[in-house]
Amino acid sequence: MTRWNIATIFFLGVSGQRREVSFVPNAMNIITGASGTGKSTLIKAIDYCLGSSKCELPAHVRRRSIAVGVKWVAGDTEMIVGRIIPPVGQATSTRMFTAAGRNLALPDGVDGFDGATTLEAAKAFIERAFGIGDVGGDPDVASAGGRATVRLVTPYLFVTKEVIYSESTLLHGLEKADKARDIVAALPYFLRVTDEASAMDERRLRQLQRALEKEEARQRSRAAAETMLKQRATSLLEEARRLELAAPPSVEATEASLLAELKTVSETQLQASAYPSEGELGALNRRRREILSELVVVRRRSQATRTALREATGFQGTVARQRDKLTLAEHLHLDGIAGSCPVCDAPSERGREMAAALQQTLTNVRAESVAVDRVRPRLVEHDRALDEEIGRLNAELRRIDDQIQTWLRQSEETRRLADLGQLRAHLLGRISYFLEASVDEPRQATRDLAVLRGEIAELEARVDREAKEIKLNRAESKVSQFASEALAALPTVAPCIGSELDFSSRRPEVTVIEADSGAVLRLPDVGSDQNYLAIHIALSFALQRYFEAVNAPVPGLLVLDQISRPYFPKSGEDEDEAEISGGEEDEDVQAMRRHIDFLFAETACRKGLQVLLIEHAYFADDPRYVAATRERWTRASGRALIPLNWPTRGDQ
Repeated sequence: MTRWNIATIFFLGVSGQRREVSFVPNAMNIITGASGTGKSTLIKAIDYCLGSSKCELPAHVRRRSIAVGVKWVAGDTEMIVGRIIPPVGQATSTRMFTAAGRNLALPDGVDGFDGATTLEAAKAFIERAFGIGDVGGDPDVASAGGRATVRLVTPYLFVTKEVIYSESTLLHGLEKADKARDIVAALPYFLRVTDEASAMDERRLRQLQRALEKEEARQRSRAAAETMLKQRATSLLEEARRLELAAPPSVEATEASLLAELKTVSETQLQASAYPSEGELGALNRRRREILSELVVVRRRSQATRTALREATGFQGTVARQRDKLTLAEHLHLDGIAGSCPVCDAPSERGREMAAALQQTLTNVRAESVAVDRVRPRLVEHDRALDEEIGRLNAELRRIDDQIQTWLRQSEETRRLADLGQLRAHLLGRISYFLEASVDEPRQATRDLAVLRGEIAELEARVDREAKEIKLNRAESKVSQFASEALAALPTVAPCIGSELDFSSRRPEVTVIEADSGAVLRLPDVGSDQNYLAIHIALSFALQRYFEAVNAPVPGLLVLDQISRPYFPKSGEDEDEAEISGGEEDEDVQAMRRHIDFLFAETACRKGLQVLLIEHAYFADDPRYVAATRERWTRASGRALIPLNWPTRGDQ
């Protein structure tokens, strides 16, 4: 698989001007110059043409350019991606141009672009060219969020000034919270641990699991609301029964049937009837005392069960620790103990007796561990059954209390109302009001959770998380190996000298395994800009080496923005290019030369890797450096990315 490199970055002026910056594929490319000449703008131009949501090109460029483009090459295949530059004050532009083929000519103006399109369509075009995504034309998957996109490739292409020697940011983009989540989620895809279809299955599975949790909570809330409605309806029917207006309500009756019974009662013609029976209140109170007695017994049993569970858990831990200690005896080969003294060779059975005692003790401890493992689940199940019994008794107690309150309320109303017919009329009015209020309450359609659980089970069967975990560990191990090899070739100071790097894609993060002590150090612990620089460069090249090995859909491009910053921190915005041409050199210059040697050597041995080094320093005495320098923008030459004599736009 031929990897994509950049052949040209170009800007178009308002009067037909075109500024080209050309690069050599599969090679080291260097842009040097003074501060403020537009070197770092090249990164923003590439990012903008990869579909970034905002245009971050400097105001000087936006005032004198109307479009920017990047020409990509992969063998004989070429691709030109262009985008309109918005005027200062406008956040971005969604007008883009895409074209692919062979021997593509650069446009002389905006009208010369081929393939006018929208931002989203352009990103999809670039993704197809890079090979991102393998789910075909499925519109449901293509429109879903969280899928691998071209925007998630940039962390592996750019090592910007925010990253180059940062102790907290590992990859470009991870410093932005809204983007970091998608970068981490897509990393297994770019590591070729999973394909996009599997990633979408995992995302869909997480969404369904969250939906199931929410729906179960809604149903519990709905069930509680329906229970309250059912209790009020039962209470009214109990009053109606005592006034001989309705039959006794059934305990198993549904909410709908209770409401139907109440509607029937509300249509009843009033007739003379008897007052509530005094004997019913006594029966209710007796049943209430019985329930309270049962609750006391069940709660005591529940407390005893939980005490037994805690003791079983503690005993299990003790047995496990004893078993772990006695397991050491297995390494003594107790079955082969000789029948003689190891010192004087006199016959002695003492050793065999002690070995037999140890073996017997180990057998007893194992038996006790098995017994605990067998009994503990039964205790857990018994405790759950007791909790359910307590819940049932509490529900029945609430129902009895409600009936008692209903009886008392009805008796008070009977005494207050002189006529039984007036009491019945009052009850029928309450029932009518209750029915009107219950009809007005919204009835939401319940979702079939069986279907949802079935879809979750199907996705869980397709998503092999164990296999993914194994593949991810292998990928992280390979990247760690490559990064450690690269770190050994780069200049570092203690504690990174001779240390190894361990890469984890979960966060992601890199830890340093110290050479002498084996201590595990996190990035902030290494405490030197020189170490941070070496770690970031080692990781960036390790990822590119891994992408090459697994044919990942990541372009073979690595842009480094001024690796000399830790060595020349005093280089300000107004300083000219720092030219180095031999003579006596300090440790910083020597360290920089080691970095340059590594960049040239690594680029030469990697297939399809193009390195773009944006640098303030210029090594005039290094023939490789001079030959690889594509642009040199010094104060003396007056050259820059966008010439100052370009006319400004009329829409400023």
